[in-house]
Amino acid sequence: MIRKPTDRQKGAVLLLSLVILLVLTLLAVSGMQGSIMQERMATAQRDGVQALEIAETALAEAESILDGLSDLSAFGSTNGFYDGTDPDVTVPSPFDSSTWSDSDNYVKGTKINGVEPAFIFEYKGKVTLDSEGELPRDMSQYSSSETSDFDYARILVRTTGPSGLSARILEGFYVFQPGGLGGGNP
Repeated sequence: MIRKPTDRQKGAVLLLSLVILLVLTLLAVSGMQGSIMQERMATAQRDGVQALEIAETALAEAESILDGLSDLSAFGSTNGFYDGTDPDVTVPSPFDSSTWSDSDNYVKGTKINGVEPAFIFEYKGKVTLDSEGELPRDMSQYSSSETSDFDYARILVRTTGPSGLSARILEGFYVFQPGGLGGGNP
């Protein structure tokens, strides 16, 4: 039996086709992995931005909680309210996950987009400001150009994004109205 030269090439074409198909498959899988990674990064960034927006909204709620105080007795006697002027009081670290897992350490806020913010309030004492002080910027709104004492507090707000995988912590400072509490933030 005499073979034709084209008969021997059929197996080689098949083998070459399989090698090319394997290379193309590896390129496609590699491209998909890159796309999946980029999608995950974009999702994480979106979740983090949403967590920050929720935290900023929750900071206004925290200020309204302080607006509603009639005196400073909550600091040191209520969960989530700490008297920072007391040397025996240790304010839990906002960066320690156990702080936010124990509900005795914080005050729960109102849910925003399904996320429940958490607040820690720390009374920092009094700050004395003169007529050129930074807070408040215009002392004349209080009918005084003299030295004034203000009580102030530190606010820590922690929220997560809607997925619960990213968390944001905001710190703010609240200055109580002169002449008593419950008057708002200047």
